[in-house]
Amino acid sequence: MDKIYPSPIKTIIQPLFQTKISMKANRIIKQIQILFWAIFGSLLAMLVAILFMVHTFGAILDWPLSQREMLKSVILILSLGGIPASYFFHTKKINHIPGELALADKLKQFRSSFFIKIATLEALGFLALLSYLVTADFTFIYVFALLFIAYFINVPSKRSIINELEPDETN
Repeated sequence: MDKIYPSPIKTIIQPLFQTKISMKANRIIKQIQILFWAIFGSLLAMLVAILFMVHTFGAILDWPLSQREMLKSVILILSLGGIPASYFFHTKKINHIPGELALADKLKQFRSSFFIKIATLEALGFLALLSYLVTADFTFIYVFALLFIAYFINVPSKRSIINELEPDETN
């Protein structure tokens, strides 16, 4: 006589975790995650090493103020342009993936696009760290922090990748 109705939250969230994924697709997702965390670790290691080196030895070069400001301007422009450019490129590539492809094929295209996006952010972060090493100007650490946050926002989880590839099927 008493019917037990499922919770509306469970009805909405449960299908997100029950997505059937092939072994090949799972392997590609793991590759994406391993690549992300390897670059994340290398960025942290470079940050610690460069902070230690600058604290211990100081700046590598003693540039005049005008050259330091010019380098700061170039790094800021590259960073502030590189963040949206990497997101725009990735979004454009993802939107052009044909919907009729198998999930594993979509993931391969996603992997290459995602790699370009995080490699762009990582390269700009590395450039900011090298600029800090050369000049010991703390502004470059702030630029690195901005790039690091932009990088960390992109943590790839299985659900976020599938939502990005197939938004209609998971919502």
